[in-house]
Amino acid sequence: MRRDAMRVRVLVLEDRAGGRALRALRPALAIVDTIAADLVAPHLRVLRASGTRVVALALMSHGAPSLARQADRTIAPSAALAADLIAAGIPGSRISVIAPGTDRASRVAARTDGTRVLCVANWSAAKGITTLLAAAKRVPDVRIALVGDAGNGWYAARVRALAAHPELAGRVRVRGALGPGALEREYRRASVFALPSTRESYGMAVAEAMAHGLPVIACDIPASRELASGAALLVPPRRVATLAAALDVLTRDGRLRRDLGRLTRARSRTLPTWAQSERALVRAVRAEL
Repeated sequence: MRRDAMRVRVLVLEDRAGGRALRALRPALAIVDTIAADLVAPHLRVLRASGTRVVALALMSHGAPSLARQADRTIAPSAALAADLIAAGIPGSRISVIAPGTDRASRVAARTDGTRVLCVANWSAAKGITTLLAAAKRVPDVRIALVGDAGNGWYAARVRALAAHPELAGRVRVRGALGPGALEREYRRASVFALPSTRESYGMAVAEAMAHGLPVIACDIPASRELASGAALLVPPRRVATLAAALDVLTRDGRLRRDLGRLTRARSRTLPTWAQSERALVRAVRAEL
């Protein structure tokens, strides 16, 4: 937006006082991310009454309906989340779908070892990491690289306990949060990408994996079906046996990996780049001014 000559101020909210600070600013337009929904929602009625237009940036399902109800326009990252908002009573005429960008990988590495499975996700129950590790226990040759913020809660403790299980000894690498260069190396090193999320509003890590030509295993949920569009192996959520079977066939079948990799690479070329997504966002915001 700044590159498009718009005056922008970023307000980071730590507590409810931040919401009051937003009211004091009285901007022409406020773009509110769903991560701030709980803090901002109580102030939006007054803000709009003072003449501020509100755009809800619904990047996740939590908080999106309550925020969208008080917004003039809601931007969703997928048709799947837009459908959830419509089901919650938000008029479709007030929703725009703008997918996040996926830049093309500069090159795709040749992969002969089919056992290297990459999972990129912060450790939360919705990401299905414990399901992935339980499935990996049933496929002896599989090695898992976990990339993402682990945190220190109960779920992180469960993941670590599973990773330390004797049947997975030496087969799980916990890489933590990585910078762009290190993350790129992990994508190039992997032979399979697996992310059995039970809830997604889009699936940026899956999109990145497809851009790298990786065969993808994901859960059969609306956002993943929309994003993959037939180019991934989709398994029922929380089903260890089905996920293990998908891992097993991809680790053993090099031809299937190559075929799926070509499909994911082709699908990624139909997704918007970051430059295209940015232009779409700027157009949507300008239309509200």
